[in-house]
Amino acid sequence: MLMLLVLGSCSQPTSDMNLDGNDSSIQEVQTKKAPGDDISKPFKSKFITEGGIQPGPESVERCGLPPFFYNVQDGGGEATHLGNFEIHITFCVDATDLLDDGQLTEGESIPYFSNENTEGYMIAANGDVLYIEIAEGEILPADVEGYNFMFMDPFIFTGGTGRFEGASGSGTTYSLVNADPQQTEHIWNGVLNIPH
Repeated sequence: MLMLLVLGSCSQPTSDMNLDGNDSSIQEVQTKKAPGDDISKPFKSKFITEGGIQPGPESVERCGLPPFFYNVQDGGGEATHLGNFEIHITFCVDATDLLDDGQLTEGESIPYFSNENTEGYMIAANGDVLYIEIAEGEILPADVEGYNFMFMDPFIFTGGTGRFEGASGSGTTYSLVNADPQQTEHIWNGVLNIPH
């Protein structure tokens, strides 16, 4: 059960995690014209979330009976086009491989997915909201020393409010989970298309 709680927590990336492999700062990048009337912009973010498994009736209602559990993550960080931002992500996890012995070993994973009962969004410094979704992915044993788990999966932008209304685009997560202290460090990179 301890490992289930660890999966629920995430945190701010350490200063050693670089957004582009060369520079630990987030910088605005020159924009390009995308098809149609959208402006295509590189997207880089670095953030931390905290939270975890939410057992009980809400978990069953949103994700089904165990071994499926509802996970809620909240946090913040910095991203291009958002500045300092807050993030809220919910998803369902299948803890089958974890429940057998309390750990993940080679070849095991914790699949996770979104459904109509989950949500994800980033709130920019000015209050504009950018909606995100990770349809599915899997948490794996980490191959980076000092971390317990990791996940690298696709995400998509699904609209928003204010300047992000009608936004689209996609990218890839790079997230490392540390059990002690309980935290997850996130770097997400991709392309954000904003209607002109």
